[in-house]
Amino acid sequence: MTTSKMVLFVGAAAVVAGGLVLAIRMNPTSTNDGHGTIGAPVEAAKPTGQLEQLSPFTHVASIPAIVDPSTIRFEKMKVVELASKTKTVTDAQKCKDQQFRDPDGSNCQTTTVVERVKAVEAMYSYNGPVISAGESIPGRDTFSVYFRPEEVGADGPVEKMKRDQAASFFQVTTARPMVEQKVIDKQNSKFCEGKYVDGNWVRNDPSCQDKVQYLNQTAPSAYLTVQVDLRHPMTAASN
Repeated sequence: MTTSKMVLFVGAAAVVAGGLVLAIRMNPTSTNDGHGTIGAPVEAAKPTGQLEQLSPFTHVASIPAIVDPSTIRFEKMKVVELASKTKTVTDAQKCKDQQFRDPDGSNCQTTTVVERVKAVEAMYSYNGPVISAGESIPGRDTFSVYFRPEEVGADGPVEKMKRDQAASFFQVTTARPMVEQKVIDKQNSKFCEGKYVDGNWVRNDPSCQDKVQYLNQTAPSAYLTVQVDLRHPMTAASN
């Protein structure tokens, strides 16, 4: 073999060997045991699922406390299907990939309905909240409560009932519960003096630091609890 051919052969062998080493290093399925061997493909983490049993028959709703309860009015009754069991699937690999963009993990979870039940929906409406003396938000908002069909015990399709007849099945009561709230303790708090400059709060003394203390107190809730009770079906039907 001539000298020039030998040089070409050695050079080609070096290129092939270098290419093989580069391929092994860049292959994402290579092992990290230091031997440079190509391992089996790594299987991605399989999504895990969690079942949750729901309680869809709710007889209570919440509306803003500034609503006039006397404006609550029965609208209609109909048969619907509600979710009674759901399955939430969490993709562990997707959560890992998005752990910095989505800290709560909501974007790597998928919830599907696996079971449904029939229910009777009773829909009510009320005037918009009163925002000042003599003024209210125009229009009417709605809320719904749900009962088991056997609870209502109506004869025939409930959708075809007259409004007054359907409304007689239910009794509405409202209450404003007391709740515990965290409020600022004004006596033991300190606020730095300042003023707004171009929309920003600027302290008169830049070295001053606000000192805010909180305390728990019981106060009326910001929402009214609306309880819709089902009257005895036979009594309602006889009215």
